Amino acid sequence: MPSEKGSAATAEPDTTGWFRTAFARSVDAMALVDASTGEVVVANEAAARSVGYPSPEAMIGAFAGDHAPEFQPDGRRSGEMMREVLRRTVETGSQRFEWQVLAPGGSVTYHDVVATAIPAEGRTLILATARDIAEHKRTEDELRLSGSRWLRAFEQSPVSMQVFAPDGSTLQVNKAYGELFQLTLEDLKGHSIRKDEQLAMAGVLPLIERAFQGEVVTIPPLPFELRASPEQRARGLRWIGSTMFPVLDLRGKLIEVVCIHRDDTARIDAEAEVREMTQSQERIIAERTAELRISEERFKRLFEFSPLGIALVDEHGHFQETNSAFAEMLGYTHDELLEMNYWDINRVKHFPGERTFFDKLQGTGRFGPFDKEYICKDGSAVPVLLHGMRVISSTGEVQIWGIAQDISARKKAERALRDSEEKFKALFEFSPLGMARVSWDGKFLQVNQSFADMIGYTAEEIYDLTYWDVTPRKYEEQEAKILEIVRAHGTFGPFEKEYIHRDGHLVPINLSGMLIRSPDGEDQLWGIAVDTTERTRAELALKESERKFRALFETSAQGVMLHENQLFSAVNPAAARIFGLEPEQLVGMHPKDFAPEFQPDGQPSALAAQRRLEECMEHGTTRFEWAQLHRDGHEVMMEVTLTCIEGGRNGLIQAVVTDISERKRAEMELKRALERERELNQLKNNFVSMVSHEFRTPLGIIQSSAEILADYLERLDAAERQEQLQSIIKNSRRMAGLMEDVLLLGRLDAGRMVFRAGRLDAAALCRRIVDEVNSTSSARCRIRFFTAGLPDEIQADEHLLRHILINLLSNAVKYSEEGEAVVFQAIGTEKELRFHIRDRGIGIPAEDRERLFDAFQRGSNVGQRPGTGLGLVIVKQSVELHGGTIDVESHVGAGTAVEVAIPLSIKPT
Repeated sequence: MPSEKGSAATAEPDTTGWFRTAFARSVDAMALVDASTGEVVVANEAAARSVGYPSPEAMIGAFAGDHAPEFQPDGRRSGEMMREVLRRTVETGSQRFEWQVLAPGGSVTYHDVVATAIPAEGRTLILATARDIAEHKRTEDELRLSGSRWLRAFEQSPVSMQVFAPDGSTLQVNKAYGELFQLTLEDLKGHSIRKDEQLAMAGVLPLIERAFQGEVVTIPPLPFELRASPEQRARGLRWIGSTMFPVLDLRGKLIEVVCIHRDDTARIDAEAEVREMTQSQERIIAERTAELRISEERFKRLFEFSPLGIALVDEHGHFQETNSAFAEMLGYTHDELLEMNYWDINRVKHFPGERTFFDKLQGTGRFGPFDKEYICKDGSAVPVLLHGMRVISSTGEVQIWGIAQDISARKKAERALRDSEEKFKALFEFSPLGMARVSWDGKFLQVNQSFADMIGYTAEEIYDLTYWDVTPRKYEEQEAKILEIVRAHGTFGPFEKEYIHRDGHLVPINLSGMLIRSPDGEDQLWGIAVDTTERTRAELALKESERKFRALFETSAQGVMLHENQLFSAVNPAAARIFGLEPEQLVGMHPKDFAPEFQPDGQPSALAAQRRLEECMEHGTTRFEWAQLHRDGHEVMMEVTLTCIEGGRNGLIQAVVTDISERKRAEMELKRALERERELNQLKNNFVSMVSHEFRTPLGIIQSSAEILADYLERLDAAERQEQLQSIIKNSRRMAGLMEDVLLLGRLDAGRMVFRAGRLDAAALCRRIVDEVNSTSSARCRIRFFTAGLPDEIQADEHLLRHILINLLSNAVKYSEEGEAVVFQAIGTEKELRFHIRDRGIGIPAEDRERLFDAFQRGSNVGQRPGTGLGLVIVKQSVELHGGTIDVESHVGAGTAVEVAIPLSIKPT
């Protein structure tokens, strides 16, 4: 804005230049919008790009709400909401809100917008700064959805679940937990699983500690009394097993441990019952066998309770009798089997070995045991071990007793063993790792193709070699120590060594293995060798890369810092210079160690640093501004870009830092200039309003008196003419006094009022001032003046002192009811002179006291009493020129008390 003063005109281009540069280069979308029309006045490149304009100039004149969907997320129409935002920003000065924008491709993105009202050349502009937060919104939605899914799964799960804090206390349990343990979260207060007495007695606390150290742990079923502490009443005994798994954050730090319980009480009880039943059956079988010859009833009971399947068929294969175990094995009922033939449960009528079966049956009366399969009711096959005998019934009928044992578990184990052997064979033959079995004296017994390729031989050629034919002799001492380790511990390695290739060059390998024992009891060694040739080359290349990086890191003019485990692990000289320190002084320190207690946004530095590092680990990169302390104590503003280094160890983060202190100072200067301009405009408006109001009354009186004298001079007597002249003189003086106050305030603000101390009689000055105030106010309020301890002479500026006392006494009289006394005391002490002025007038409202000493500010309760709002401003600045203080105490309707203290040994300001 143009200025008539030379100094202001000189300073204006600098602040405008800084503002334009920051505005144009900002990565955030920025635009100036006319508050009354909503039209864009000017925009930067980022703003034009965000809504698809070819250039910032193309946006000028567009309505700020044009490039938005019809409705915003809160349901309001975009146009209506934009007009409401413009209105509220003008009223409040600043506003922050979220806004949806239609991007060039037609998609909708979220922006965080800060709008600030700026007065400019008779109108109000709004500076709008927008930042794309679409990714942030998507992340928030995903986190809420993930949390909701977990909570629903946790609460509705039929499996008992319990969540522990890192200290072992319970954070959360689900409904199934309460049903299983008969305990509530309230019952678990003060209980830590890491100190549970029952688990300690069971010896499983070490397993639990492993879960809190980051492992997945399975705890076998244990008898557990349903109580959280010895003081609680036990609510039953259950056999409970569990699986515990840790939940870690991105840095590997434990957040919580989730425990899933399983109630094995029924299974344990059933197993106990089965064991008891089996033992009982065995006793019964032994007893019934002895009694078989004397009791058919006892035989039938033994037959029925046998865990083995037993069946009786006639010589044609018809079932005569079966026990429950046989029926259950095949999935039929007892009655269904009695309607069937033996051949109905066989795949083929004539199975292999049938002739041998019948020969044995005819010759010895017995058969088996042998393996075969039965066909179950559902069509599946069950493998059985079958044996039995032929008997002659009491009626002479030939019958066959068969006893079938379900061998499904054994068959499964045999298949698993075959599968394991096949897998080992495939692993051995096709593994990219070299494998070899060697006798204790070093003879190769078995090698795979990878081992042979590694040293350039065929497998057949290697069997003619010994271990030392492919191992350099320099490893003899090392190999002897390894054999000692193998004998003591059964394993060795991994360790680095070399093999001799067939063509003579050395092959670097990493070797590990174990001691095994052959079926004939001979000790042998299994070795696994990894060719590390490529890794060795990579390590050399890595060292060269690190050397180049270090050279670039050290010589870079850009500040670069590396964070490892949230601490500075490396700092280049350019970054250290920003701190005023040497690089080694920063290594091992945390960002908060060199920061003020709070960042400019009010957030504690320690919390802000933690949040920024976590944000980088989560999103891969982040950029922000950061306040740091220089070694000499002053604050340095930096722009920081954090980048997470993928594949780095221990959460490695690179920080690129730039000193933006000068840029920030320029921004602050720009803000201060805009604020000062606003204050000057307000002051100008107040001054015009005051002058137009305060001058109108005396000018009207002067004009009226002058017109009366002009029109009726000859007809007025001397007393009336004198009254009109006195009115003109009095109001002229009032206008002159007003101008004197304005000019005096101008000199005080401009610093042109000079303090001139001189010797004066304080008591005499006070009395003269009392007389003057009484005279000018026609003695409407009596001023009671008292002195105590005043020195004969003091050093003070009489001109300024008169302004102080006349303004304070005039205000006391003006704002008091006519006839009320005003108390004025002048007291001298050893160090200072104190003036007390107290009235019983209208008082000052509490809401007006904050701006009591601002120009043109008056109490809201003054009514029609004349005044400019300049008196107390002049008083305060005159007191401060004396190096003194002023205190005001006031209550509405009870009056005001003012105390001014001026030091006797004056050091003027």
